[in-house]
Amino acid sequence: MPLAVFVAAWVTFRPDARFTWILALPFLVLAMMFTMNYDSIHLVAWYGGEELPLRYRFAATWAAREGPILLWVAWMALLSIIWRKPLQEESPDAHLFRLRLMNGFALTLLLVAWILQPFKAAEGRGPGLNELLQTDLMVIHPPLIFLAYSLCLTLTFIAISSIFTNFDGIKKRLIQVARPAFFFSTLGIGLGGLWAYLILDWGGYWAWDPVETGSLLPWICLVMLLHLRTRPGKTSDHMWAGVAMACGALALFATMVTRAGGVWAVSVHTFVVNSAGTPPNDVFGRMMVILSDISGIEVMVYLLGIIQLIGIFLASRLGFEFSKYWLFLLPITAVLGVIGGGDVLDGIPPTLLVVIALGPFVESGIKSLPEGHDWIWFAIPAVMVALRFIHGMVLFELLSLLFAFGLIFEEDRFKAWGWATAGITLFLAASWSGMLDIWICAIGMLAFISPWFFVEESEDSKFSFKERKFQQRIALWTPVVAVGLYLILTLVILMSSIDSIQFAAHELYGAPFLAAMMFGLVMWSMRKNPTRVFYLMLSLPLILIFAWLFGNSLGYDSTDILGASLSRGQIGMVVLIPALLALPATISLVKENTGKNQISMLAHLIHLGLVLMIIGHVMSTTIIDRGTFSHSVTLIKDEKVEWEGYEFEFVEVVTETDDLEVGDGYLGAVINVYEDGELIETVEPGVIRFDTRSRSEVDRVSMWHGDLVLIMDGTQARSLMEGSDLVRIMVYDLPGIHLVWGGWTLMLLSSLSIWINRGDPTD
Repeated sequence: MPLAVFVAAWVTFRPDARFTWILALPFLVLAMMFTMNYDSIHLVAWYGGEELPLRYRFAATWAAREGPILLWVAWMALLSIIWRKPLQEESPDAHLFRLRLMNGFALTLLLVAWILQPFKAAEGRGPGLNELLQTDLMVIHPPLIFLAYSLCLTLTFIAISSIFTNFDGIKKRLIQVARPAFFFSTLGIGLGGLWAYLILDWGGYWAWDPVETGSLLPWICLVMLLHLRTRPGKTSDHMWAGVAMACGALALFATMVTRAGGVWAVSVHTFVVNSAGTPPNDVFGRMMVILSDISGIEVMVYLLGIIQLIGIFLASRLGFEFSKYWLFLLPITAVLGVIGGGDVLDGIPPTLLVVIALGPFVESGIKSLPEGHDWIWFAIPAVMVALRFIHGMVLFELLSLLFAFGLIFEEDRFKAWGWATAGITLFLAASWSGMLDIWICAIGMLAFISPWFFVEESEDSKFSFKERKFQQRIALWTPVVAVGLYLILTLVILMSSIDSIQFAAHELYGAPFLAAMMFGLVMWSMRKNPTRVFYLMLSLPLILIFAWLFGNSLGYDSTDILGASLSRGQIGMVVLIPALLALPATISLVKENTGKNQISMLAHLIHLGLVLMIIGHVMSTTIIDRGTFSHSVTLIKDEKVEWEGYEFEFVEVVTETDDLEVGDGYLGAVINVYEDGELIETVEPGVIRFDTRSRSEVDRVSMWHGDLVLIMDGTQARSLMEGSDLVRIMVYDLPGIHLVWGGWTLMLLSSLSIWINRGDPTD
């Protein structure tokens, strides 16, 4: 560790790829110790074991806090080596600054890992590797996620280096890195969904678990970044930099969700859990509780990094210079932890930490005072600050200030409708999720609407839905605006999900944004016929009426109420109809660009994959209720039991204790599955026992329309072993699930093809 830290400090000031690889040594050594079962150190004794297969010993490297941090360092070092030469149109100054930032972040992570002492001596044996991690997918899923996060941070460092040097070519540099970031993020999230589908007893691939949702945030931001070049008009360099920094901030936030187990402890993914009490009812308050833990510095580094990125963006928007020394905040914080322990910041006033993290904006704001301001507009951020004294949500206040300052820093505030819409969506999401009282949200939304009361409408701002140019502008704006607003909604609901997972909120309030994205694709495919587009837009209310009247006819659990007196079917239909319209639309766009523009053709193949995924998601997730007893089926041995058109026959119990790759024992129930009286397959849902814990072994019947998933109720394992003739299983019929995996595969192959294309990244 000391050698790696010394080299990291050296290459931070004098980047040199010949030495950067040394930063990966701690991870490689730790991984080797796990694979060799070197149980003289604490981590191996606690999470490893010679009885584990070799690949699971390797996977145990990221079972605790220390391993993933060192893995992240290794990825950052590798990317620093790969991109050791200037990126496209990157000036020498920007190139040097970027490498220093990349290596400096790796140095910060190494210092954080040093605090946790990954190589300390063993003091007894531990519980072993978490049973959910003893799967093949967990060997590759976490490394891919951290690679995606490393790429997102690289985008951030490109943006910051451009802010401090020059913006020339920033668009090309960002797209050059964003494409592999999108590919690996899509691959990592998809493999995580596949793990949940095959291993977890959810009965599906997605459940809006906090860590799942956190990993989705940077992916959504990458989608937004890649579509900035297609929006109407010229996107400012500051906006390119801002969205790139948002990718990094959200990667830090997603990591924080996983690592701050005492905050989002409801997550099944949170293998690293803080045992301290968590009485505050907001994210920031619970972060302050974690400061008293040895892992406090780690979580605080992520939090301060997020806040500092907000400060850097606002300072750059304000247009006044600020000191580079603010960038030493994270490594200095980590050094304090090395000297004083992981809880060294415990007791420091939270407001002071926030102000220090916002240092670049504070300094820039002080320097701008002599220039004078139109102070009346500063009433909008003042309202955000005043509301924080009422609701007490610090992170929410920072988000609202980000949008408020973005609004007032626009020269033409009437054209700053994007910032205003973001602020309005922020407060709407806070109201929908129950985070804030309605009257507080009303005041916040009114503040963001206020510019329209005082600014006169210009001729350029007038538009008609019948005119082709305005229709095309709407279609081109949709990927950026709808995706951006969906990102805000998802983030706010995640912040409010500290005590319970809000499945209904995500599905209910996200439906209009998903529908808008689908309509954007349809509008673009019809762009040459303005009259058809106009009538399409007029038909939007008809879709709502159709969904209200016929949504419950989708079958399965479509009649169950999901939220706001609306059924699952009605909500699903709001998304399903636009998605079905987008299906032929995207196919036509693929055909239109085949042989003409390879990048556009592949981009529309990605859109086609997304459409297929959304259709599959509605059919296999939105309209399926995994919390109802209607999916519970009790079987009597050698008797057929009917359920939703299928018949199940419990035949025998299978037990095994020898020759198991993992676990101490296995118990399964052999079940024949019939449809229309004919045997279609024999399945064996079961349970694997791990000492005092257990894990479901899910089985499924794969058919043309989808999968029939069967999960054994593990609470009956003991009675089955004692000869019981009864077994209870959970059964989920998932139509359209193949569309999810097919769409995901299509997105992967298409994004990979775009990435390996050697042409101009802005083509």
